[in-house]
Amino acid sequence: MADFNIDRQQADLIQNADTVINFGAPPVNHRAVAAAALEAGEYDRVIGHLKRVLETNPGDSLARFRLVLAALRGRHPDHYGARQIQALKERLVRLAMDDPDCHHAKVLALVVNDGLLARGNLRASPPTADTRRLVALVDPARGREILMHAPVPESPTWSLLDRRLRRPTLRPTSREN
Repeated sequence: MADFNIDRQQADLIQNADTVINFGAPPVNHRAVAAAALEAGEYDRVIGHLKRVLETNPGDSLARFRLVLAALRGRHPDHYGARQIQALKERLVRLAMDDPDCHHAKVLALVVNDGLLARGNLRASPPTADTRRLVALVDPARGREILMHAPVPESPTWSLLDRRLRRPTLRPTSREN
């Protein structure tokens, strides 16, 4: 007669299931993949992964900001139609309203606007004191993303951001007693 050990079979089944679960593919960190893709200029990948981030966290300010950057695809805003650029500016305005500390969204909106002025052969005015303060508040990593993926060097705001990020940061020195 065959010996059936039901308890042992259930334990083996549980062990096998645990092994499959633990050694399966790890979950994708869509935010990290999008950041790497943005750095590489792979804008379609950025958009796909950021949409996944926003499905689970629609208020993610960084994802929303990077989605606008990816939509620009590393090109000057004058490569796009007025409707598309207006939609991107509206996203930036909503982001700035939802997250007042999202200074980089405000700076990007100014840069895009300056780019549109250049399209119409108009010249953007020099940065105001408020714009200079705003640029000073931008996180350097976000500022570098703006410079890389929204190339509008004729923008006074873009130029100000570029100068700020190229300036070496002064480090406090310690005095020995």
